[in-house]
Amino acid sequence: MKKCLIVINSLCGRSSKVDEERLAARFGGAYSPTVLHITDEKDEWSADGFDLVVAAGGDGTFSHALVNCSAAGVPLIYYGAGTFNECAKSKGARRGKKNEAEFVPLGKLANLSGKPFGYVAAAGSFTPLGYTSSPARKKKLGVFAYILNILREYKVYDIPATITADGKDYRGRYTLIMAIDSERCFGFRFNRLYRADDKAVHLLLIKSPGKDSFVNRVRIFFPLFRAFFVGFGKEKEGKALVFRRAENLSVTLGGNETFNIDGDAAPMSGTFTVSVETPKSEVYIGDLSVLK
Repeated sequence: MKKCLIVINSLCGRSSKVDEERLAARFGGAYSPTVLHITDEKDEWSADGFDLVVAAGGDGTFSHALVNCSAAGVPLIYYGAGTFNECAKSKGARRGKKNEAEFVPLGKLANLSGKPFGYVAAAGSFTPLGYTSSPARKKKLGVFAYILNILREYKVYDIPATITADGKDYRGRYTLIMAIDSERCFGFRFNRLYRADDKAVHLLLIKSPGKDSFVNRVRIFFPLFRAFFVGFGKEKEGKALVFRRAENLSVTLGGNETFNIDGDAAPMSGTFTVSVETPKSEVYIGDLSVLK
């Protein structure tokens, strides 16, 4: 009989909403299910030896599952059970739509130098919000765990980098560098150019006015407000920010930087690429409410 691994991230913000028995019953007819609970951030798991992986957790859980399933060539079904669930909200089934499918297949995935990720790779202002809140704090406070850290993370960064987007170079120092394959990030539905079948990511660059100071924090407020509160219905290139589509994106950093990749901290240096590819194995996003 085929084997199914059910991974439940018990650390994520809405793990209490995941019904283990219903998940096991849902996939237990065609598969012999094995249930694995993630109870520590250091817990590792492999998709090797299984015919299907079902993962329930936050955006980081999805990102880890993508990497593991891609390496093993195993299909993945993901249920959003985290605090924000940006992947599931942006790429999954839309509640209220007629004839809504239980599973939404993903025909494309973003990848960073060959490593698939769910929706965002970013460094600079506010990006530590995704990985500085502890799992216990997120479970207790939900989205307020992030909100309480907003003022602390309102800083000016001065990241030297050269970014090449479809052959065009952008050289300078930036307070925010973001590659996004989603319509939303941290609850802001700002990328109205996102299309589920578009073979590209979108690049957001906000230039740095210099070192972190009160005056420079005021200076970056306006481009940040323009980006996340006003959003983008078309590409824009101005003095303070760039927002554009890119099928081939290369980033060369002038030093060591910590990137937020789907809510996890990732040390980066040198040159890396961001692009979109067809998944090596089938990937679906399911609607957790169907299992209630």
